[in-house]
Amino acid sequence: MRLTKEQAEQNRHLIVETASRMFRLHGVENVTVADIMKEAGFTHGGFYNHFESKDELAAEAIASAFDVVANDLWEKLASRRRSQDSLSSFVARYLSPQHRDTKSGGCPASALPVDAARNGKTVQTAFVKGIETYLDLIAAQMNGDEQQARQQAIALFSRLVGAMMLSRAVKKSDPTLSDELLSSTRKTLKLRN
Repeated sequence: MRLTKEQAEQNRHLIVETASRMFRLHGVENVTVADIMKEAGFTHGGFYNHFESKDELAAEAIASAFDVVANDLWEKLASRRRSQDSLSSFVARYLSPQHRDTKSGGCPASALPVDAARNGKTVQTAFVKGIETYLDLIAAQMNGDEQQARQQAIALFSRLVGAMMLSRAVKKSDPTLSDELLSSTRKTLKLRN
């Protein structure tokens, strides 16, 4: 039985969604195509009806993950442009224990940077586009000229991602340090709009 175009698109979306979640949880290199297809409820052979390679899927899954988080961020920030409260709220949510503990649904910038570095141009291009989107959203909240706003956005986002990565890296061995990394970064961030 042949699939309709609509069903094929739904299947592709499910595969991308599944890959996005699994990659953030386990890393791109630690998840096989067979793992993804099984988790999505399809056969391994069906993968090639949708994608030419795992790299193509990884790039699309990373782009999708960034889009989901960016859309959520955009909704929260766009309603209150250049608002100290909205940016502070974003920082508090980003540096929360809940975000740290929800890796499969969390920010791909803090879950997948090592994977992006180890992969080729296709995957890195998707990662770059996602980071640029985040930087644009954050910079829109900053005062000053475009260059100053971008520099502030880069500095802020780098601190957020770094703190989240370190907090996740030590959580099992030293939960107190993990929490401290998040709370100290939240407290010391001086948001200047």
